[in-house]
Amino acid sequence: MAFGVIYYLVPVMWRTKIWSPKLANWHFWLGTLGIIFYAVPMYIAGFTQGLMWKQFNPDGTLVYKNWLDTVTAILPYFKMRFLGGLFYLGGAVLMVINVYKTIKFGSFQKDVPTEAAALAKVGTSRRQGEGWHVWLERTPHLLSIFAFVAIAIGGLVEIVPTLTIKSNVTQLSSVKPYSPLELEGRDLYVREGCNSCHSQMIRPFRDEVMRFDGKNGQYSKAGEFIYDRPFLWGSKRTGPDLQREGQKNPDSWHFKHMYNPRITSAGSIMPRFPWLITNKLDRTQMTAKVRLMKNTFDVPYTKAEIDSADQWADNQSKAIVKRIYSEATDLKDQMEKERSSKGNAFVPLEDREIIALIAYLQRLGTDIRTTAVKTASIK
Repeated sequence: MAFGVIYYLVPVMWRTKIWSPKLANWHFWLGTLGIIFYAVPMYIAGFTQGLMWKQFNPDGTLVYKNWLDTVTAILPYFKMRFLGGLFYLGGAVLMVINVYKTIKFGSFQKDVPTEAAALAKVGTSRRQGEGWHVWLERTPHLLSIFAFVAIAIGGLVEIVPTLTIKSNVTQLSSVKPYSPLELEGRDLYVREGCNSCHSQMIRPFRDEVMRFDGKNGQYSKAGEFIYDRPFLWGSKRTGPDLQREGQKNPDSWHFKHMYNPRITSAGSIMPRFPWLITNKLDRTQMTAKVRLMKNTFDVPYTKAEIDSADQWADNQSKAIVKRIYSEATDLKDQMEKERSSKGNAFVPLEDREIIALIAYLQRLGTDIRTTAVKTASIK
């Protein structure tokens, strides 16, 4: 529609004909093919992966427990979508050339006098044979009033439940607020768009709970998200759901995975995030974030926890670095070489962004696991 409007308006505004109708037709067919090659493979890939997720062996185990098996199966459809994108982009390039040439050979005229037929005066009363909706549409005062009432009702239906959310959501006593370092890691997670490819909500289906929480077999509970601002449930799963990611893999695994996902997961299509390894974490707003969560969202941080936020983060980051070095001596040797080469410019590993992100990832789902065997303790 946007392209069509451009093709219509440009010749009118520059008082000429379109430079090349043939190029415009090529644009139409390239755009159409681009949409087809983009949309159809998306549906096929979605059905394929969805069916693979739900396949079980006779003994009740998942056929495709490894997430990458379902990703590699749909890679050809990703390539077809890429081809569709090239078609669509190619058509847009042809339009730019066509519009440029049209403008070049035309003559723009501004302030051209124009006129339109006067509107016939029609009363507000409903005419014989006129539908009630047609009558309502030509009476702006009544239409505005009814539209306001409809929107107000819909708004109340959506807003009122959120105002009483505390009384509607069962709070699990095992679920605790994020630590200051985990809050920083969560912000990095959002900043890098991780939630665009990873959802954080295990649906109540057999294959979901077995794949993402095989030991406990629990789907996501509303009470798990009471301290999440904003929630990161998501719907797109280019990568696996991460709601129970915490403690599944060592800290060093996450370090290497973020540096290059292919090191830990052969065949992964996840991009690299090497800057997280080198960037120094900005903690200037950390205490303020904790205080905001307390004062604005009523997250139960104590005054002592807020006042000691920096020390809390220091202790947690040092513990993570200690585990990384004990798990991967090659990383420890690499840091030592970097320290000797950079001197005073060296940023200690515990002060880098990757440590905060690891702190957040290793926290995910760990609270709810304490309620896996025993009945959840309710506040």
